[in-house]
Amino acid sequence: MTLDPWAPLGQAGTLAVEDALSFRDLVHLPKATPHAQRCDLQIVGTVVNLSWQHRELVAAIDGREVARGVARTGEGQDTFAWEFTVMPVVVLGDVVEVERQRNGRDRWSLAVRGPGGRAWEWRPGGRLLADRMELTRADEKDAVVTHSLRPVPGHPRSPAGPPTVTWDASASLAEVLLPVMWVLDRTYSGLLPKAQRVVQGDVL
Repeated sequence: MTLDPWAPLGQAGTLAVEDALSFRDLVHLPKATPHAQRCDLQIVGTVVNLSWQHRELVAAIDGREVARGVARTGEGQDTFAWEFTVMPVVVLGDVVEVERQRNGRDRWSLAVRGPGGRAWEWRPGGRLLADRMELTRADEKDAVVTHSLRPVPGHPRSPAGPPTVTWDASASLAEVLLPVMWVLDRTYSGLLPKAQRVVQGDVL
């Protein structure tokens, strides 16, 4: 059966995203490491494996690659004081591009562009501290996919447990995977409110 990663899943859901690599392991893993398990997700009956392959994040189903992301240093405003990373993703040959943009006085978001004119915004959610990341389609108000952040960056009493990803029935497999891949690679760090960035030492 041909996989259409952009077709609606037809069923809402929530999953725990249990990363097999700790942040310390992640930082010290040699770039030449051929394979490192990150997590497995069962998305509406489909098991997706996410792993690092030579520090490129790969999503596969039954051993077949469906998405690959490579983190790179972003370019744009404030990079002289605050380096950030972005991760374009290739989904079955279709490139999903990302670009950081301002979203309010001290927050940022990603403008995301996919095949067939698809477009989204990926932004932090939360009143004072961002405790989640939200993927919202360009023509809609509510998030189609929400990924919680655990621990909450800069929060001394962060809720325990693994982060979760939640999607509505109209979400596609690709729309669920994109935020999971970006959170696993911590590209959300460059989008957090200034208070959280300062606590983490991300701003000079």
